[in-house]
Amino acid sequence: MAGNIKIDKELVDSILVNNNQKAYAVLLNKYKNSVYYTILKMVNNADDAEDLTMKTFTKAFQNLNSYDDNYAFTTWLFRIATNTTIDFIRKKR
Repeated sequence: MAGNIKIDKELVDSILVNNNQKAYAVLLNKYKNSVYYTILKMVNNADDAEDLTMKTFTKAFQNLNSYDDNYAFTTWLFRIATNTTIDFIRKKR
């Protein structure tokens, strides 16, 4: 697991320093399914889950400079996914 955290930190650094597009793609591909299924459990709708997954990654990449690398990237990413989904559910009510 520590290796994953180190790899994720290197990918984030590569994005922040060099705007490395491949690093964006690696992070997206690495976590897209996990984020999707987490959101799907919350909304029970595949289309909404797909939209919210993309919205989560958009928010994450737009706010990457606020990521604190003292914590796992996944912790930060899944917090964004959860908050984005909760906001969606609240608006839908």
